[in-house]
Amino acid sequence: MKYYSLSSHNRSYSEAVDIYEARIRDSKEVFEKFSNSFIERECPYCGSDRSVNHDLFDGNYNIDKCLSCANIFVNPAPSIEAINYYYNNCECNNMLGSIYRKRHKTNNVILSGRGKKVCSLIEKYISDSNSSSLKILEIGCNSGVFLSELRYGVEILFPDLDIQFFGIDIDSEAISKNVDKRNTLTCSSAEEYIEKTTSVFDIVLHFELIEHLANPFDFNCAVNSLLVQGGVNFFTTPNGDGFDNIAVGYNKTRLLAHSIFPPMHLNAFSPSIIPMFALRSLFDVVSIETPGIFDVDIVKLSCDELSDNSLFQSIKLFDDNQLAHIQSWLQALKASVHMEVVLKKYK
Repeated sequence: MKYYSLSSHNRSYSEAVDIYEARIRDSKEVFEKFSNSFIERECPYCGSDRSVNHDLFDGNYNIDKCLSCANIFVNPAPSIEAINYYYNNCECNNMLGSIYRKRHKTNNVILSGRGKKVCSLIEKYISDSNSSSLKILEIGCNSGVFLSELRYGVEILFPDLDIQFFGIDIDSEAISKNVDKRNTLTCSSAEEYIEKTTSVFDIVLHFELIEHLANPFDFNCAVNSLLVQGGVNFFTTPNGDGFDNIAVGYNKTRLLAHSIFPPMHLNAFSPSIIPMFALRSLFDVVSIETPGIFDVDIVKLSCDELSDNSLFQSIKLFDDNQLAHIQSWLQALKASVHMEVVLKKYK
């Protein structure tokens, strides 16, 4: 077993704290500027219109709990105007973009793991479909870092495959910094892109995106319409029921963002809610996994944030080898915060 630390494989502790503090500043700014235009919504998971107040995030944003499926979500949600302002003007997104581009230059292990996962999906897809060509779209591609890495992997593993890579993102500055001009990047939301494009895709990817959306159900239906029959919808999202989210709540200092972190994260998906959400949007569930590697390290680093009587304070009693085993149990039990979902469009 190997113990993975956040600072060795993702970002330094000081970078994590700086980004968290910037996120809080940006969160306050968006609330002050746009809260009057926030929009009441139905449950983003099951569609119920019955919810009750559950909590406040940072004393401002309201968190509701659905009375039908018992899951929590930000309600009212920031308007499209507020979201666009956040992604195009706020400080924390530039800080994150800088980290992503740095990873691209250093072949960061997390991206390589993600790349291997997508390559395995490509291998199975072309085997099942007997296809010699492929079109892949990444929604929320930022500056195209992952698409660039994926192209590199595909060219090595599938040299005879005719493959095209496309990406969209609402962050115009990120799109302008396209790291690989061979990939076609467009500044657009998914909804706008559907109205303009005549293309359909074999695989649609989106990473840490669906938790950001005011209407993730409509988005997932849109992804469905962009896919060929039998096409693959692969995404990652934080697991709201994951270990470090439960141990270190959304109103604590977060080294990585909690599932609830407005105006960024508005929805807390979990392995238990994904099947119903997929069924509503006409997808079969192929797999739900939680292969995260940082839960125990984040909780260990965050002990000062925990109350004295928190049962998670005992994490300080374990050595790195024991923590590595605990992390492996979390992965197997679908209890890590990092969640990977593979859905398939009905044939």
